[in-house]
Amino acid sequence: MAMLYTLADKFLKGKDLEEVKEAVAMTRIGQMIFDDGVVRGREEGKKAATERMSMLTAKLLEENRLDDLKKITQDEEFREQLM
Repeated sequence: MAMLYTLADKFLKGKDLEEVKEAVAMTRIGQMIFDDGVVRGREEGKKAATERMSMLTAKLLEENRLDDLKKITQDEEFREQLM
């Protein structure tokens, strides 16, 4: 199977490669690869969100904006506006 995917990736283009992709997506291994991608994407997204929140918190503390710091914990729209 791995050889097939490698050869398809190397030699096929456009529609032919798309057909192989669709066939792989319908297999157990295709689902496993997809699931792994979802997990990695969530992990990366969580890390990025944590970094953004940390930067915002530090900035608000630096500017002594304690009321805004409290507000961002409760108001998602306000938090996104500041980010």
